[in-house]
This record gives sequence, C-alpha cells and structure tokens, in this order.
Amino acid sequence: MESALYSSELYSHEGKLLEEHLVNVADIAIQNLDQTPDDIFKYYGKHTLSKLIRVCALCHDIGKATSYFQEYLFAPASIKDKLKNKDETHHGLLSAIAAYFAAKAEFEKDNLPKGDKGDFLPLIAFLSVRRHHGDFIDVMNEVILNEKEKGVLLRQVDSIQETKLALVNERLRQAGLNIDITTSHLKEWVLAFQDELRHWRMKLRKLERMKDIEPYILTNFVFSLLIDADKSEVTVGKNVERPDVDLGANVVDNYKATMNIKDSWLNALRQKAYEEVLSAPIELNAKIMSINLPTGLGKTLTSLAFALKLRKWIQSTKGYTPRIIYSLPFLSIIEQNAEQFEKVLIANGFDVDTSLLLKHHHLADVYYRKGQDEFESDDAKILIEGWNAEIIVTTFVQLFHTIFSNRNRNLRKFHRLSGSIIILDEVQSIPTHYWLLVGEMFKKLTQDLDVYVIFVTATEPLIFSRHEVTHLVNREFYFNNMGRVTIIPRIDTCLNLEEFTESLKLDNDKSYLFILNTIESAKAFYKLLREKTGEEIVYLSTHVVPYERLERIRLMKERKTRLAVTTQVVEAGVDIDFDVVYRDLAPLDSINQAAGRCNRNGMGKGHVIVVSLKDERRTYASYIYDSVLLDITKRLLNKRDFIEEKEFLGIIEEYYAEVQAKKSSDISRELLTAVYKMKYESVDGSTCISDFQLIEQDYPKIDVFVELNEEAKQIWQRYVEIKEIDDKFERRLQFDRIKADFYKYTVSVPRTISNIPPEVAGFRYVSNNVLNEYYDKNTGFITQGAMALW
Repeated sequence: MESALYSSELYSHEGKLLEEHLVNVADIAIQNLDQTPDDIFKYYGKHTLSKLIRVCALCHDIGKATSYFQEYLFAPASIKDKLKNKDETHHGLLSAIAAYFAAKAEFEKDNLPKGDKGDFLPLIAFLSVRRHHGDFIDVMNEVILNEKEKGVLLRQVDSIQETKLALVNERLRQAGLNIDITTSHLKEWVLAFQDELRHWRMKLRKLERMKDIEPYILTNFVFSLLIDADKSEVTVGKNVERPDVDLGANVVDNYKATMNIKDSWLNALRQKAYEEVLSAPIELNAKIMSINLPTGLGKTLTSLAFALKLRKWIQSTKGYTPRIIYSLPFLSIIEQNAEQFEKVLIANGFDVDTSLLLKHHHLADVYYRKGQDEFESDDAKILIEGWNAEIIVTTFVQLFHTIFSNRNRNLRKFHRLSGSIIILDEVQSIPTHYWLLVGEMFKKLTQDLDVYVIFVTATEPLIFSRHEVTHLVNREFYFNNMGRVTIIPRIDTCLNLEEFTESLKLDNDKSYLFILNTIESAKAFYKLLREKTGEEIVYLSTHVVPYERLERIRLMKERKTRLAVTTQVVEAGVDIDFDVVYRDLAPLDSINQAAGRCNRNGMGKGHVIVVSLKDERRTYASYIYDSVLLDITKRLLNKRDFIEEKEFLGIIEEYYAEVQAKKSSDISRELLTAVYKMKYESVDGSTCISDFQLIEQDYPKIDVFVELNEEAKQIWQRYVEIKEIDDKFERRLQFDRIKADFYKYTVSVPRTISNIPPEVAGFRYVSNNVLNEYYDKNTGFITQGAMALW
C-alpha cells in the first residue's frame, strides 16, 4: 500500500490514499476545464466554474473516511458483498452534503449576482457529487432527506476518526478548499441539511416557469468534469496529453493532390464547391453553419477541410484548440468515413494514433494508442469513452445520448462538447418530432459552451429557420447544375410483390438497386427476382451478419454486381452507384437519399422509380413510416410525372415546410419541459429526459450470435471461456478485447419470432452444425412467425 510520513491511512481505493485521490481528481478536472474556451457560461465566468469544480472534486469521496467504508474496502471477499449493501458503507450522500456546504461557503465570499442563478452553484455541487457513481434522477427527488437517511449520516460521521480526517483536511486546504472538513462540521451540516432542502424544493418549482436550459447544461458539464476525472484518475492515473499537431485545411488539399482526380464536369463541380466552402469568410459569431449540396459532391472531405480551417482560426483568435466531433447516423458509414480521414492524415505524414483520430460506437475496438504507448483494455475504454482525441468519428446515438441523458456513462463525455466543432452529417436522419428539441438545445450549446455546428446534407431539414443558419455554399447553383437523375413516381396503383416482379423489364446493360421497406418484403422480393432473372443478386439487411454486410457493400461499391436488393441500410452515405434505383414509397427525404445511390458520377441519365408495394393487408410503407410524412410525400409526387435533379431542392423545401406545419412538436415540448425542470427520471409516468430515444425501437429485439465460419467458431469458444471467469471486472475486461469481433457475427431479431435460438452462456447462439436451420447464406437470419421491419 501507498504510504507517506503524514498520511491519513484512509483509502479511497485499495492502495490509494483518500487525500491523494481527491487532490489528483481535482487537478485532472481543472486541467480539463482549462482546455475549454474562456467565455463559456458568461454569467458565472470561468474563474467561478474552476472554484465550483475544485470543491466538487476535493469533496466527492470524503464520505469514504467513515470506518464503515474502510472496513468494506479491506474486507475479505467472503463478506465484502454483505458490507457493500449496508447503508452506512455508501459514501455519496455524505460527500454530497460536504460539497454543498463547501460550495456555499466558497461563493458567499464572492460577489456573484444574487438570485436564482447565483444561488444555484451549491446545489449543482450536491447533485454532481451525490450521483457520481450512478445516474441522475428527478432533481425534485434529490432534495428530500428522510429521518432514516439522517440517522445513517450521523452514524457515519460518528465513525470517522478525527485525527485521520484532520490529515485529509490539511491536504484539501493546501489544494484550495476554503473550509475545514471536520467531524463537528459534518455533523452540523447533516443536522442543517433538511432546512436547506426545504428552501430548494420551493426554488426548484420555479424552474419550469423560467424556461432556461442553462441549469441543465451547467449541471451536466460539472458532473461530466467530475466523473471523467474520477474514472481517469483511478485507471490511467492522469490526463493523457493532447497531441501537438498542426492541422489546417491544407491537410485535405495535400491529400486531394494524391488522388489522381480525372477531368470531368462533375469533378469540376466538386472542386468548385470545395473551394467555395473554404473561401467562405469565417464569422466567429455565426455558430450554426450548413453545407447543403447534392449527393456525390464530396461533402465529407469538404466539411473536414472547413472544420480544420475553422479550428485553426479559433486557435489563433480565441486561444483554445477545438476538438472536431464528426457524427453520422449509421454504423455502415462510420468505418467508411473514418478510413477516409485516416488516409488524409497519413498522406500528410501524421502518425495516426487514437489520440489524433478516434472511432467511437458500441461495436468499436477497445484499443487506444498514443505514440508508442498502447493502453490496457480498462484504460483504453476510459480514454475512448471520454473522447480523448482531436478528431472523433461517432454515431448520432453517441452524440445525442450524450446531450440528452441521465446516465453516468453517457454524460461522462459531455464536457468534451465545450468549444468543439460538431459536424452533423446526413442531418436529415434526425426524426421530425425532435426538430424543436434539437434546435433549442444546440442554440443554447453554442452560447453556453461555445460550440460550433456544421450541418452536412443533401436535404437540409428545418431544425433551424433558414435565417439562423450560415450557408457556406450557394446551394441553388449546385442543384440547378445537376442532371444526373430523374425521379419517376409510379404510386397510383399499389402492387403486391408478385405483381411488381412481373412488371419489371430489366435491360441487360444496366444495373439495378431495389430498396424495400421491410426485411420480410426484401427477402420475399429477392427470391422472386432470382427466379425471374436466374442471376446472382446481392442482398442486404440488418439480418445479415455485419461480417458479410461489409463484404456485400464492397461488391456494390466496386460495381461487381448488377442487381441488389436491400432495405434502407444503404440509403445515407454509402458510396454505391447503380443505373436504376427502385424505391418502395417512403418520406420524400428518404427518396432523395435513395436517389443519391443512382448515377452518382453523372454518366448519362439515371432513373429512380418510386413504387408503392403492399402485402395482403396494407402497404409496407405504412408499417414503418409516419402517415403524415407519407401523405405529404404522395401529394407532392402525384402532382408531377417526373422530377429532375435540379428540382430536388425546391421540392424538398416544399416538403419540409409542410412537415413543419403539420407535424406535432409535442414530444419536443414535453422533453424541453423535462430539461427545464431537470427531470432526469420519472416515477409518475410523466415525460423525463431519460425518455429521449433517437432511434425508436419498432419492435422488441434480441441479439443472436451466428457461428458462420471458422473465425466465428474461435470467437465463440473464447466467449464461452470468458464467461467462466469468476471476477466480473476481469470478465468484462476480457470480453472488451473480443467485443468488436464478436459483434461481427451478431444480428438483432424480433423477440416475437417462434424460432429463437437456444441460450448458451447467457447469449442466444446458432452453432455451425445447425446453421441452415436458422441462417440463410443469402438473406441472413430466418425469422418464423413474426414480421421483421428493417
């Protein structure tokens, strides 16, 4: 164990002195705060925030000084669980009360403006420390202290050895705490706390009327700094230093120079758009920007180049270095875009380690390298989940569930948003019922956290009114110069799959992509099309394991298949190109995205044919899409025999205007009310922050491992071995090492199917010797007794 001449002999973790841990966490938290812009939360000022965060960090584990916790920490395994469950062993509430009164003492001396905002800081300290090992709940339920809890707190205080606490207190005072933490103070604070909470219950009832998002953002920010520093100190032990790299727009220029780009009208247009975006003057007060261009015009590289230019400008004018958070809606394009970014950096001679470029999604490898240092899995996981990188490529789910969440794990990286440049690619994927919520939140994030936001899309939704957005290109010019694709609506008559197949006349010299709305309809049509043509057809849906999915996308990208049948998994961002696309009826923005998979390189004229397909009961579109969106789309399409690509911008603007007028914003308003009230969780069934779900579950699903080949066999064998490990932390560590490979062979299927595979070692499992009973080599998992949507 660690020892020192004047140590308290109180420990926060085995081998770690309590006072050392508290001071180290404070140092890490302040270092992270120092990396943020100077003008965040202008009302308070960064100096005040620094004081608040230091108080939280120095007090966050003071409740571990009790003899109850010390006994638990060093107890033999046989009684450890029993001790852990004792109320007196828990340290969060006592630590939170200490943080509350320490913050109150700290800011009573300051000249903060009096009123609701100025008084709020001690409560933020209490909430952040109270839940630093758990998830936030409804703030109104936090400001209640019952007599039983009060009794536990007093017993905890009585158990603390004053002489040991005095040595901890001495270190905390040296580290900047401006009040003594003694047993007498702790007892006094516990006895006074019920009156304090009574005062707060009255004040918190006013939050909804204030309609201010700032208390939510500030609480999450402080909480994030605390828990990130806490977890980092326990694992890595320190902050990983940010790399000193010179990243500017020229990085992308240098890469483009190596690409051997051929002369063509489309490449000339791509270059013109690229140059127009990069020549746009940077106005640092214009924090919401848009790159709205037709599909296939190089938005990915253009947006990266502009973000790097903006980053460089901010470095020189505002004195901090923004991280770039590149967020996309689908896993299928995360790898594609991250790989392109890596090529850009390698072409410029950078050693592309994880501190420079990080991929973060739930299936990503748990691997982190900085220079020559490779971090162990536990450390790597902490660094990855804390977004310790200059460029982060992540999913919409990771980003939006960082912003709208009550969960400790999600909120840990919230502070990384501060001063960041957020690129939202394929932003039209945000559900319409969240437009108001997302718009209001991002406006406040740009104010309070100095965030810059860049929308990247071919179909820009009305999340913000057009005058609130700085457009970096003259989008009308580029759409007016497009003539690659014609959309042809054929939706007057609904066809079943057999009728549709029979109606098809396929030219031998053209390639065809069919995008259907449900997995079941895609599987059925795939079989009908094979019978009709006798050709090899690429099939793609989420019921095909990711290992095979990526290979099939590669075949399509390399134009090694003439016919493909897919669900919507190919719609946004996947760089595939077919001469003709058939699209089952969908909302207009989805049809527009489908058009982006047709004749991308402008060789002649491509056609996107919209049809309406049905089963014996109703249209497939009606199973998965909002009826209002479908009605608006049908009305707009029925007015036209065909739509040329140059008309896409006008018709999508008309579509979004109608959507905004007709679609309810009730869900957004209810969630905004929860944000105002800091209602993180609900016990009464009313809407709360944890209700936010970017991706709505259309049906309950269950994960199934498919032992498809020899690699899958080895991965499964290793998984079974890991499940035998007794220590849960070691078990989790070992699984993290195989997780990315494990999920390459996993599919999600409806829970309601009649042929759910058996559970083995805690996971549904299809062994290789029964593979044909459950998995079709062409269409993936065989579902029986339930419709699978997409």
